[in-house]
Amino acid sequence: MAADISGQVVNAETGEPLSGVQVRALGSNKEAYTDDSGRYELEDVDEGNQTLSFDYQGIPAKEEQVEAASEDVVLNVGLGGSASSSLPEMVVSGQQYAQNKALTKYQNTDAIENFISSDEMGQFVDQNVAESAQRLPGVSITRDQGEGRFVSVRGIGPELSTVTVNGMRMGTPEDGSRAVPLDVIPTGSVDTIGITKAPTPDMAGDSIGGNVNVESASPFDQDGPSVRYRAEASHNQLSGETGPNFQLSMSDVFNETFGVSFGINYRDRTLESDNVEAEYDELDGPDGPGFSIIELQERKYFINRERLGANLNLEFRPDSDTRFFVDTLYSEFTDAETRQRNKFDLDSGDLTSLDGNRGTIENIDGDDYNRRIRFRTKKQDTLAVNAGGEHDFDDWKLDYYAGISDTKERVLDENEGRFEYDQGQLSADFGIGNGRPDVNVNAPNGSVLNDANFVMDKTILEPKSVDDEQRNIGFNVEFPGAMDISSLTLKTGVDARFTDKDVDVNEIELADTPDVRLDEFSDGALKNFSTKSVNHGFADLGERISFNRYLNFFNANREDFNIAPGDEDEIRELTTAEDFVAEEDVLSGYIMGTWEMDRWQLITGVRVEQTDFSATGNQLEFDTNGNLSVSPRQADSNYTNVLPGVHASYDLSENMVLRGAWTNTIARPDYQDISPRTEIDREDQEVEQGNPDLDPFEATNYDLMFDWYFAEASVWSLGAFYKDIDNFVVDQTSNNVAEFGGFDVTRPTNSTEASVEGIETNFQYGFSEGALTGILLGGNLTLLNSELEVPERSGETFSLPDSPDRTANLYLGYEEGPLSTRLSVSHRDEILNELGDDERFDVYETEHTQVDFTSSYQVSESIQVLAEATNITDEPLELYQGSEGRTLQFEEYGPTFSVGVKGSF
Repeated sequence: MAADISGQVVNAETGEPLSGVQVRALGSNKEAYTDDSGRYELEDVDEGNQTLSFDYQGIPAKEEQVEAASEDVVLNVGLGGSASSSLPEMVVSGQQYAQNKALTKYQNTDAIENFISSDEMGQFVDQNVAESAQRLPGVSITRDQGEGRFVSVRGIGPELSTVTVNGMRMGTPEDGSRAVPLDVIPTGSVDTIGITKAPTPDMAGDSIGGNVNVESASPFDQDGPSVRYRAEASHNQLSGETGPNFQLSMSDVFNETFGVSFGINYRDRTLESDNVEAEYDELDGPDGPGFSIIELQERKYFINRERLGANLNLEFRPDSDTRFFVDTLYSEFTDAETRQRNKFDLDSGDLTSLDGNRGTIENIDGDDYNRRIRFRTKKQDTLAVNAGGEHDFDDWKLDYYAGISDTKERVLDENEGRFEYDQGQLSADFGIGNGRPDVNVNAPNGSVLNDANFVMDKTILEPKSVDDEQRNIGFNVEFPGAMDISSLTLKTGVDARFTDKDVDVNEIELADTPDVRLDEFSDGALKNFSTKSVNHGFADLGERISFNRYLNFFNANREDFNIAPGDEDEIRELTTAEDFVAEEDVLSGYIMGTWEMDRWQLITGVRVEQTDFSATGNQLEFDTNGNLSVSPRQADSNYTNVLPGVHASYDLSENMVLRGAWTNTIARPDYQDISPRTEIDREDQEVEQGNPDLDPFEATNYDLMFDWYFAEASVWSLGAFYKDIDNFVVDQTSNNVAEFGGFDVTRPTNSTEASVEGIETNFQYGFSEGALTGILLGGNLTLLNSELEVPERSGETFSLPDSPDRTANLYLGYEEGPLSTRLSVSHRDEILNELGDDERFDVYETEHTQVDFTSSYQVSESIQVLAEATNITDEPLELYQGSEGRTLQFEEYGPTFSVGVKGSF
């Protein structure tokens, strides 16, 4: 005869349910893990006296005796403190709490996956999901205005990874890419971030890089009602502005069956950044072609960013075998940006001297020196709702779900005013090759920083809207003890996902404008456009152009801003070329078996994904007279991918585990690459097109990982991985396309193969005795070697774009009594950003190392004071063209400092 043993495991100190506790019936292969509410169930345990072991990272393990009878047995257990065992009391809080929670999830996962968790008050150090994810092994991020935005996993670009929120696929507000910006989700809405690097067959297969799963907290995570808060003021040194940040979360369980958790968070940041950009190419000189600077831009950004996030989770658990849920997450991101830019095109002039890295360019058209003012408000909204249920029947389990993710981007007010120098020709002396270029502009007929020398040239309007809706429905069925084999579990399921994407990108050039100068009065009411000088760290931009004054003038004289005669075709192209509407339906099914043996676990199965894609865009053609015609174009594709996989793990000892995986994954091409779209640059005689005939990326992946849990709440991991990628998409350029005679036409193709191999190690340890008690130490290091071959660059090999040779994280923390501190360092080697015609035109982003510090002090049971410093060393963003001495872009943001309070009651 056999019995079922079930119960709940809680923290004996706080009463909080513990999820991920390993529960084992010693002397048998029966084991289970507690769910979010701390509940577990061991099925078909032999009758008689049984010893159960309860093991959770950071809390001493505990054994309990229980008499298993023919009827089901309930055993509730408290871990930690005096109620747990005779071992010394261990109180875990703050960053140690977060590490233990993440480590427990890592130890219990079947896939190869890493986690980062919030602290006991549901909070992270970082301000958005991307910046938190970068703390994990093998993860690097790209930044926008100094803030983390996109996540790359193991050297694979963000467009080849996926993002889910509480298991629901999340769309992207990007107009053409599949990359999901993770700066739109503030960490105040998040409990755990998990990154799957080698999926099991029951997981989505379209993640060559990985899957980022963002989870909010369950109301059953807390024992009784809970309120947690955080409020702080954040000061950016470069802007000199201070903004608020607050988080509030509440949860409660009613009648022990119905749980509600709710959270809201808000952040308001005012930033500035100083930017210099350049471009280099060959110019004809007195001694033949010479490599010279051909463009210089000096930019100043004034930015206000607001993030509003909220989550509402509802759960109903009428009994221990049934769960119904509705999870919602809402995010609203507003980026209001004013940009002042001085732009100098030098390639219209003559290169009259060049001696090494110094030279002179003369006879430059004066109207190639521009001063510009631009404002735009970008709004990105995301709503994800996922509902479903879970049932544990006697002999099988069922879960099902249905969800929707609605993501939007709106840029409706973008307006750039351009003013050109009109006082005759210019010349410039320059020095390049030593970092930021040194350019001295000679203006014989008036200074290029004198507003009186600039007349209005044109106004550019760029409204854009993007809608991305993802609908998801599916179910899974699991059969423990399948075919009367107690060690075998079979699982199968179906998933259907439907995506609708609508992109409307416009550019309207109003070159017929009033004849007005930067320093003139307008209608006797408006002041001149300029105000005080701009404070810029690397350049003199002259007086600041007031966008409000410019916009008031534009609105008051709107009838005088028109499309110039002869520009109609170009405007028509600019407003239609990048527009498309796409539908993508993916139907997936899988079957998977899991064998549990004494020390082995083996998972094997196959997943099949069938994809139907259709899109409508615009076909642009020129006739023999150069006239443009625009007609709709429909494109369709469908394909099926079979994705087998095997995962195996072996317990070398009680504290050592060896894991390996062979998986097959895909990634679907970017929307802009696979959709029928055409973008024409008539000034530079260039065309960029989509290619609806693209095949998906296909990867075969191998993983091997060794884990050693050498002490409580500690681990050392060492792993190796290899990815062999077929159908890698690169851009190819041809000047022999019939419908675009005389143009260089660039299209994406599947013409190359790529590979990534790497080594990954992770370490964390907390000192619990002796003079170093309270010190927390950890870090990770990933070494990559990626290879990409491009037909246009025969005989050369390159790293994959966004693939650093090395990423590393290191932290040193201290947590003892009321004090908690942490110093963090994140490093990423340089990455290839863009391939050019030859090595002189390749663009690289230099290495990036960021240092952050956080600390908190417990002043009472419900109040902690906190202080943080981000980007302490003012690490810039720097790109170079060809060689490190030729800086392409250099941008600084300044450090940010925060003080505040947090707590719970």
